[in-house]
Amino acid sequence: MAKQKENDKVKTTHERHLLKCELSQDELLQCGDELAGALDNLRQAQEEKESVVKDFKAKEAMCEAEITTKQLLVRNKYEYRQTDCKLILDYTKQSATLIRLDTEGIVNERQLSEEEKQMDLGFDGEEQAA
Repeated sequence: MAKQKENDKVKTTHERHLLKCELSQDELLQCGDELAGALDNLRQAQEEKESVVKDFKAKEAMCEAEITTKQLLVRNKYEYRQTDCKLILDYTKQSATLIRLDTEGIVNERQLSEEEKQMDLGFDGEEQAA
């Protein structure tokens, strides 16, 4: 019975505690491999983010350019376009008149330049003088 009384004074339980443990070489190697993989994943994610950000910045720039162009059109109420015209060289009046064909309006009237004053006599250089 004396032993029974002594056992009643000592109680043993099993518990788990978070304690410092030294890593083995194999555990260190495995952790190093996992660290290298995690660093690769981070670098790849950062590169993808940069690419996406660049794409969105390019899209924003395109939108801003379109907005600026349309804003100028609305403000100015005109734009420059390639327009079919005819140029009338009047050698009698020594004038050149530029007329747009879509509205038949006169765009510009001016004096003939020195080059333009040299009238075309219809020779292309291959005819022989008689």
